[in-house]
Amino acid sequence: MPKPVIIKISGSLAKQENGKILRQLGKILSDYAGKYPILIVPGGGPFADTVRDYGEKLNLSDPTCHFMALLAMDQLAFLLKEFIPDSRITDLSDPASLLQIHSYTGAQILLCSRYLSLIPAKDLPRSWDVTSDSISAFLAEKLDAALLVLLKSTDIGPEVKEPDVDGYFGKILSPGQPVWFLNGLYPERLAKLFELGETYGLRQGKRWDAY
Repeated sequence: MPKPVIIKISGSLAKQENGKILRQLGKILSDYAGKYPILIVPGGGPFADTVRDYGEKLNLSDPTCHFMALLAMDQLAFLLKEFIPDSRITDLSDPASLLQIHSYTGAQILLCSRYLSLIPAKDLPRSWDVTSDSISAFLAEKLDAALLVLLKSTDIGPEVKEPDVDGYFGKILSPGQPVWFLNGLYPERLAKLFELGETYGLRQGKRWDAY
């Protein structure tokens, strides 16, 4: 059974070209989901921005903002489903969904909030240092991913650091985990990665062989 490919989709991509970029990315993900088990981690995007705004205005604690931001990721999950043909929402807190996570032939968009709220703070700190970047790295280890791809709305590199990723990403990423950082504004780069195992972007770790 092939290991999954985890794709983190930055919420900032939801703001691009009235959904055109998301639709192009969604078609690519749908096209290749039959070849690879594709698990999508949604960013928080505009929904998390609202949490940040109210967190500052109301002086909310970091743990409160963290749990609110997890729900923002869930909101983006349902938005993404509109743009990825034949995709489904998979709730990580549902044991039945986890049992089927490798067998579904379409792209799966992960509903993370309930599952992540049960993770001890020592394993996943409840602060703004932990965003969907670190969460995708955490899930890549938990779900034994063959590859982690972070789709951003800009090019990254050669040094991966804040603000390109969150402050905890480098600490939680499993050593040896293959990672690609891609500019999602160019969807064809993702398609090339799925097809050839290489593309234009920044790679960390060993080369991923497109099987």
